[in-house]
Amino acid sequence: MRKKAFAGNARAIEELLERAIPPNFSERLKLKEAEEGWKDIVGKVLAARSVPSDVADGELLVTAETPLAAQRLSMMGGNIVKTLEKRLNFSVKKVRVVVGKLPLRGGVLSSSPAAPSSPAAPGPKEEEVKNLARRCLEISPDLPGDAAESFAGLRLFFAKRFHGRERESYKN
Repeated sequence: MRKKAFAGNARAIEELLERAIPPNFSERLKLKEAEEGWKDIVGKVLAARSVPSDVADGELLVTAETPLAAQRLSMMGGNIVKTLEKRLNFSVKKVRVVVGKLPLRGGVLSSSPAAPSSPAAPGPKEEEVKNLARRCLEISPDLPGDAAESFAGLRLFFAKRFHGRERESYKN
């Protein structure tokens, strides 16, 4: 009897984790790796004038500071795809380059306009965590309260950090 209750809890926890992690999470991780190694991929000069800014449906979006940099990166698209696959096991089908202003963060170029990294990024509000933890406990009453709060905090953090579903949807 106890094993059945635990199996039910394990499935509930698995469902919570699946909902907490955005669908394109692995692509975002690979994008972050590409951002960190961008100068090794495109060279120091072009890396200073561009940033890989998004990835969706197998297409890498790169923002270039100038039309010349955008043209050079566009011409390198095939090589960028091959290098990403070889070095990072990051599979993209094509590279699309747009000209735009590179994001600034603290006076330094940010590596990602879509999801700026900050080790001291503020976490979700305590009230939001408590509300979501209550919902977790409704789904799985045998789940310890501290585990429910941890899952709730993780889910809200991922939603904020990776621009998943809006946090408002977690309040309903």
